Amino acid sequence: MIGMPEKDKNIVIDRYSQRYEKYGYSPKTLGWDKGKQDIRYKMLLENFNLEGKSILDIGCGFGDANKTLKKLVKNYTYIGIDIVEKLIIEAKKNYANQTNISFILEDFLKLKFEKNYDIIISSGVFNFKLQEADNYEFIKSFMDKAFNIANDGIAFDFLSDKVDFQYKHTFHSNPTNILNMAYNMSRNIMLKNNYMPFEFTVVVFKDQSFLTDDTIFTRFKNEK
Repeated sequence: MIGMPEKDKNIVIDRYSQRYEKYGYSPKTLGWDKGKQDIRYKMLLENFNLEGKSILDIGCGFGDANKTLKKLVKNYTYIGIDIVEKLIIEAKKNYANQTNISFILEDFLKLKFEKNYDIIISSGVFNFKLQEADNYEFIKSFMDKAFNIANDGIAFDFLSDKVDFQYKHTFHSNPTNILNMAYNMSRNIMLKNNYMPFEFTVVVFKDQSFLTDDTIFTRFKNEK
């Protein structure tokens, strides 16, 4: 898949643009109206060594991941990407004086990257039911591209299909399907469904090395 289908892209842009006109700079504009945004970013970031690292945030919204990053690490570089111009304009205004933070208005799948980033995250990008594409194909394209340009790993969150109710416009991913995609990239992965009952985060680490005498991931030993 090369980019989000134009019809779906326009639906997403219109939805968030209208919310921005209604709510302005607020989590409600992004559809996060229950005060859980900080929890999501913590789940995405907490398992990486962030010091001195470059972070690429796909579907960055207002760049609010920086609020969590600043609590976790002193030195980092952040690049946010989003397809909604009004969100990017607001994000650039909010972080105008911070040289380590920048934003790009672009479709991640269409953008050509000249370098890798250490850690790539995404929150909420996969929550909408596409009309002109298969959601799992869309997710796989995102994960594959992100993993290919990541040095340390990727972390994405998803709505779970292990729920009692689903809206018509939302897409709820099956955790097993997402795990299978992750295992095609690495054996060193993590699925976290211990923070909210209806959402989960998948982390895929690039370093899957281990010694045959102890069969413990090198990365895990280095964390101790």
